[in-house]
This record gives sequence, structure tokens and C-alpha cells, in this order.
Amino acid sequence: MTSEMTRSRFESEARRLRPVLLRAAVSITGNAEDAADVVQEAFLKLWFMRDRLVEYACVDAPARVIVRNLSLNVLRNRHPSDPDLTRLSDIPCEETDKELSDELSLALESLPDTEQAVLRMKHLEGMETEEIAGLIQSTPGAVRTALSRARRHIRELYFRNL
Repeated sequence: MTSEMTRSRFESEARRLRPVLLRAAVSITGNAEDAADVVQEAFLKLWFMRDRLVEYACVDAPARVIVRNLSLNVLRNRHPSDPDLTRLSDIPCEETDKELSDELSLALESLPDTEQAVLRMKHLEGMETEEIAGLIQSTPGAVRTALSRARRHIRELYFRNL
């Protein structure tokens, strides 16, 4: 057994699991769009923990737990309050590389998990949009939308602190 799940095996598991996970997410969230977002985020989480997935006889169990938890988070967030980003506005704006790097790290951490993961896959791992879409069983359009939202969010936080 290898120490990490291969990309082809991950894609195969994702194709097999997608309908099951969608049904589970819809049953909890009651909304097909939210369920699709939950499943996409679940596949991102599973991809980033792929080195530990080989410990499981079947990927179904961790996938279902992740989908359940993410679906419950969606329900909790249906009544949104103002996001608490005040800690970002307290950062003094100086021109040192370290402080800029710290601000960027805080901005990245404030992104929703899906946007953060897609941005990391695209810009840190150098993956193409189509590759990311294949891994998370989504469409290139949905990946581009998540990337666009993430970049816009980073820009807004950055310019707010200037």
C-alpha cells in the first residue's frame, strides 16, 4: 500500500462518491446549490488529506463525516451576522515585506475553506483550473468563480488596510 492515494484513484473515488454525498448534503441542507458547494468543499478537504486516506479501508466514512459537518455549518450560517474582520483593520500599514506577508496570510486565513483551497491549488501547487475541477468533481466554471471570489476578497482586504 502506498503512503498517499494516487490522483487517478482519488478521481475514481470522487466520481463514485459524488451522488451519494450530494444526496446526504441535500437531505441536511435542504438546498441543492448548498449541497453542491458542500460536496465540492468536501472533495477539497479530502484531497488535502489524501496522504491519510490510505489508512481507511473505504473513503466513504471520512467523506460522509466531512459532508455532514460542512452541511451543518451551512445550516448554522444561514442567518449570517457581520463577519468579524476587525482584526485585519487593526494591522498597521507599513511597507516591510514581513508585515505585508503577515497581512496576506491573515487575508488568506479569512477566506472560506473552498476559496482558500482552490486558490492554494491554483497558485501554490500550480494546478490548472480543469485539473482542480476534475479533482473536486466540479466544473471549471465553478472553480473559476471560486478563484474570482477569493481574489476579490483578498483585494478588498488589502485595499481596506492601506
